[in-house]
Amino acid sequence: MKILNKSIFTLILIASFISCTDYLDVNSDPNNPLSEVVGPELILPAAQNRSFSNKSGTQNNFGNIMMNQWAGDVTNFTSGNSNEYRFNVTSTFYSAIWDNAYLGTDKLQAIINKDSEVNTYFTAIGKILKAHNLQYIVDIYGDAPYTEAFGRGDNYQPAYDSAQSIYEGLFTELTEAISAIDNATVDALNPGTNDIMLGGDMQTWKKFANTLRLKLLVRASSSTDADVQSWVSSSWAAVKSLPFLGVGENITNNPGYIAGNGTQNPFWNRYGFDADGNQQQTNKFVVGSQYFIEFLKASGDVNPIGAFDDRIAAYFQTASGSGGNYQGVIQGADDPVNPNIGLSYIAEGPNTLLASADQDGLFFSAAESLFLQAEATLNGKLSGNAQDLFNSGISSSFSYYGLDATAYIGLVTGIDGIGWGSSNTVNLEAILRQKWVALHSIDGAEIFIEHNRTGYPNPPLPTLAGQAHRPYRLSYPISEINGNTANVPTITDSQIFAPAIFYQK
Repeated sequence: MKILNKSIFTLILIASFISCTDYLDVNSDPNNPLSEVVGPELILPAAQNRSFSNKSGTQNNFGNIMMNQWAGDVTNFTSGNSNEYRFNVTSTFYSAIWDNAYLGTDKLQAIINKDSEVNTYFTAIGKILKAHNLQYIVDIYGDAPYTEAFGRGDNYQPAYDSAQSIYEGLFTELTEAISAIDNATVDALNPGTNDIMLGGDMQTWKKFANTLRLKLLVRASSSTDADVQSWVSSSWAAVKSLPFLGVGENITNNPGYIAGNGTQNPFWNRYGFDADGNQQQTNKFVVGSQYFIEFLKASGDVNPIGAFDDRIAAYFQTASGSGGNYQGVIQGADDPVNPNIGLSYIAEGPNTLLASADQDGLFFSAAESLFLQAEATLNGKLSGNAQDLFNSGISSSFSYYGLDATAYIGLVTGIDGIGWGSSNTVNLEAILRQKWVALHSIDGAEIFIEHNRTGYPNPPLPTLAGQAHRPYRLSYPISEINGNTANVPTITDSQIFAPAIFYQK
């Protein structure tokens, strides 16, 4: 969805004057407007765009590497991704994930704080996106500031809440958002084009909130803790008969992206080209991992073997000199498998990951929602046909790139761990593996989190890995250690490389 191009410049202006220097405070320059005096209709598009930029940037990059989908161009760069491949998890390792999540969510809390009958819909959207953003904090770090996190200047050292209690709190905020939408008065102002994700479609916002509640419950269901199971069991009734995001109902973000400095789609700007059409360094560096490419090709070098996946052309370019074939890099290797041909970089062009500077940003996919529904149905928590939901998830991913999944689904059905198979165990594996493929380069963090929850899929570790397992969590960032010293927990290596978050096994 697009609005007038001039709105992008308004977005930049608003984003700049409500920007902050740390995640608990705002710019106090008396010559600049503060979020306290700016209406939610102006804060919302900036907060939404910030949320998409955070999710599609560092957070996405982290997950794509951790889950063996991306590698680095070893033919033109040296030592790229060495910390990732060695699992050198320190307080500076991907610390931007934490910092960006709190910075972005602070803007959403500013919207929530302006709650009134007129602002009901804005408040609801703020709570929904807040829940979306902070779940990643829990899933990647565990315990975190929540109830005291957004006091702004009133509290610079917020206490930590347990991961379990934050899950429950986010579920409550989502429930409150749905109730607010349902009970809005005639005075409630529809966000309209100030909502750069759904254009004020509050019924779809409700579906999104339901889907996020489902996601919380599916994740927490993996916990063996009695108190968590009690909460999960008592909460299913609230969602089991409600509509979730379905086929074609992708949540996208576009404030009016155009080619230019500061006005391009953030994913394009980070992984594609600058305003002058020059390749960004990441565009030159990021290539497919050999394992992921061979999986998509259904070659004999991976197990299980599925069927050739047409999405490979949406994900990667063919390798130069290969005659239309693809080649990646084994994570940790110094050379490509075949040095006589080139490498497969991120795909560019219509119906690919890098379509254009003004492309919509895919914030939350219908495919992810359908795979969540398939898992919940497989486990008997929702009614319906789990196989149909699973196949619809695959189809939704294909259709996003203008492809038809019919032939692919037919070929993989019956292949345990890839298509619908012979038991609940292999079907759960298939759901998670297809989610791994569908969320490639869209939400790398999600597939990392799901691997740590379920063990699926389990691609090979980098050759340089110094641990027998990927990290289960990240260390708290240096900004938190320095700024909230009295409250931040100390994290040891044993907590990083063993199940550490309440639902991990």
